[in-house]
Amino acid sequence: MWQVLGAYGVGSWAVVSGLESLATRIGLPLWTGDMATALLLIGLPVVLATAVVQNGLPWLRIEDVEDPNELVGRTPAQVHVVPEAHPLYGRSLFTWRNAVLGGVMATALLATSVVAYLTMWALGIGPVGSLMAQGYIERDDRVILAEFENRTDDAALSARVRRTFSDGLSASTVVQLVESGLFREAALLAAARDEVKLVLDGHVMRVGAAVRVTVFIVAADGTMLGRFEDMAHTDEDLAPRVADLSDRVRERLGEPLRVIRTGR
Repeated sequence: MWQVLGAYGVGSWAVVSGLESLATRIGLPLWTGDMATALLLIGLPVVLATAVVQNGLPWLRIEDVEDPNELVGRTPAQVHVVPEAHPLYGRSLFTWRNAVLGGVMATALLATSVVAYLTMWALGIGPVGSLMAQGYIERDDRVILAEFENRTDDAALSARVRRTFSDGLSASTVVQLVESGLFREAALLAAARDEVKLVLDGHVMRVGAAVRVTVFIVAADGTMLGRFEDMAHTDEDLAPRVADLSDRVRERLGEPLRVIRTGR
């Protein structure tokens, strides 16, 4: 059991690390590592259950036929048998073959999801399509960053969040960020006047001890084009969560994924 758990842990670390390195090189979606981690966590109890059923515990163990006289003419599957006292007698769900097959299916699911997402993003299809591909903006268009609404008791919190978000978004190679001291409605009027196509704003609120940050992408005519949200459970985690939001917004705008990951 400990050998299986250790091997699975090392293998999972190698998979996630290798995938993150590959993702930076070729520009995979920002959620690729999270999805891979989730699939590995789902596979962990399956692998452990298989180890228990196959050779983990004395009272839950597949037995090998050891009498040489009983081996003649038997296949490997017939040699590796489930005793009648076993809870899974007559069933063959938790086998290493099925565990490997599940891993292959999980890999195929991840690859299919990534390819489908990248296709939709590049072609501007659906809610994940980039706004550049959808024709809402063009390269080097200006984008107004409005003020963030503060829904907390900390008067300086929204300004700190907005500043961190602005720092991340200013690294964009797709749009030019225009700082604004205006809230959304006034910023939309300014966007229409100055022929700016998009306005970014958001709000900050407390959920217990955590801080929830929400960011919106709004067209100059008021159409909502995107909503992004993240939760920081500690003050130390706030800046990384806001930086992640800025990366997700850049991705939706049409920033090359490899450029975003290189910046990370």
